[in-house]
Amino acid sequence: MPPSNAQKPGKKKPKEASLPVSAPPTGELTLRGDLTGLTYAFVGRPRRLVTCPVPDSVYQKLQNYPGGVGHFIEDAVAAFDGDLNALVNAAVAFVDNRRYRASTDPPRNASGRVLPATFAKIQQIQDALVSIRGMSRAKVLAGLIDLYLTTK
Repeated sequence: MPPSNAQKPGKKKPKEASLPVSAPPTGELTLRGDLTGLTYAFVGRPRRLVTCPVPDSVYQKLQNYPGGVGHFIEDAVAAFDGDLNALVNAAVAFVDNRRYRASTDPPRNASGRVLPATFAKIQQIQDALVSIRGMSRAKVLAGLIDLYLTTK
């Protein structure tokens, strides 16, 4: 038995010739425009990845935020007023809430890319809270997320 992709015997249709390509009526192509402002148009900005475990309900809010998780974190860091006590209390409440509701609202990792300046601010906040045992970048982000969600 011949293979299924074998051609049947018989006459083949002649291939049609493609249409001839005609030269542009002007003859020469004239290029114009100042490209100095567009030198870096396709170069992306460097970004840093940050991740924080959040309940699924919060993850859905972050995903639906205009610009996604990264933009939400950018806005949360920009809105932070510097109150470290409020930040730590918000982080504790957020982590406890995530832990106690894990059976009904499973945790998910919310990862976003932020600008280096925002990452430096997060690192600066983390360095200021180094005396608190167990404090991590994820807990700083949890506090920032909780503070931003409660103010919105």
